[in-house]
Amino acid sequence: MKNIKLYILLLLTPFILISLEAEDKSKQSFQDRQIMERIKLDIAELKGPPSVEDVKAKQMEAANDLLLVINSGRYKGKRLKRLEMMHKKMINRPEPTQESVNKAHTAMVEQMNNKIKSHNNNLKNQNNNMRESKTQMREMRETIGNNPN
Repeated sequence: MKNIKLYILLLLTPFILISLEAEDKSKQSFQDRQIMERIKLDIAELKGPPSVEDVKAKQMEAANDLLLVINSGRYKGKRLKRLEMMHKKMINRPEPTQESVNKAHTAMVEQMNNKIKSHNNNLKNQNNNMRESKTQMREMRETIGNNPN
């Protein structure tokens, strides 16, 4: 009987190790994403808002990229019409002002900051829930252990 349990344990060991390794990788990648989000926020805050010329250049590049897709011949019918309408809207967009660029930049930084705060609050809530669950389990074990049956 002891040999069967040992044999089963030996068969399951690789699967357990793979599971633990995958869990560690997912925790690491989550932490890496959090760090990268914070770095992006820091960079955006340090650089400040872009200039109007930079925004115009990006908008023009996006319009040219869309025109490239339109002229590629990969789209026909309704999809092509939709792309052409999008391109027309991009070309006829009003020119940005530095004030509107600053507002957009501030809104983006605020949104990134809120996202990071939200992640942090979620982690705190998860940790609190786990602590509560562990406490409840400990109390249940103590209650069951103290019941004379």
